[in-house]
Amino acid sequence: MDLKRLRYFSTIVEQGSISKAAQLLCIAQPPLSKRLQELEEEVGTSLIIRKGKRLEPTEAGQYLYQRACEILRTVEDTKRKTVEIAHSERRVLRVGVSYLFLRYYQPLIQELYVRNPRAEIAVSVSDSSHLESLLQRGRIDVALMQRPHNPEGFELIDLPPTGLRALISRRLMAQHEARAFRLEEIGHFPLILLKRVEGVGSFESILDHLRKAGVHPQVKMHVSDPSIAIEMLESGIEAVVFLPASEVVASRSDAFFTVDVSPNPLVFSPAAARLSTSAALPEVQDIITDWIRQDRAR
Repeated sequence: MDLKRLRYFSTIVEQGSISKAAQLLCIAQPPLSKRLQELEEEVGTSLIIRKGKRLEPTEAGQYLYQRACEILRTVEDTKRKTVEIAHSERRVLRVGVSYLFLRYYQPLIQELYVRNPRAEIAVSVSDSSHLESLLQRGRIDVALMQRPHNPEGFELIDLPPTGLRALISRRLMAQHEARAFRLEEIGHFPLILLKRVEGVGSFESILDHLRKAGVHPQVKMHVSDPSIAIEMLESGIEAVVFLPASEVVASRSDAFFTVDVSPNPLVFSPAAARLSTSAALPEVQDIITDWIRQDRAR
């Protein structure tokens, strides 16, 4: 039972599809199917069954997947520590940060910098779906992003949530009261929403909340970077933008004003994610643990 077969098997389980797993692993489907067949022959039982359009592990397959994650994680941890010892003067921490929470995660990145003076910190800023892909391909060690809709295959640390705020073009509402607005009061305006490139995220959640509030949303534009949405309002676009409260700063803009939403739907869920099979990152985890503890103490 070699490591490559275990890694291939784990990827198939996590992706629920041989074709998706093959694409992620950058190999053709036939050899990947062959490796799975060889693994099943080695253990003498079926490990994967089809349920509808998705492949699911059997009971034996689920057990093997859990143990495979432990084994691969141990291997990665051993490799990381060996490299760290060999290159103790130059430790590289590869961190991905979502556009969605740049301001939210800034204190964490700063603390990472302060606590690791001998390390090189490589920060990749991208869409949450791309960060998931970078994790899967081993290009980053940890992603600070929106919590994945499908958490299978990830080790997650949920962070304190941030509420939702609305930026409203003054061309839509020249006068406004200094109060929180209900979704149904502003949801009927043209909308510019944040949306990840692939998969399900805050975009779908906001639409769901709007529809439950009796609003038929008019989505005129969706973007992956909050700064683009703000620039659209600054340019005179007549729309409402929903953003994480952490990303909204006091503005003297004549183009829009900012309001709270009440009741506030919790659609933005920051989380730190790494692969279940990857090595632990105590440098990051210790900072996150301290951050959560301080937030609870406030």
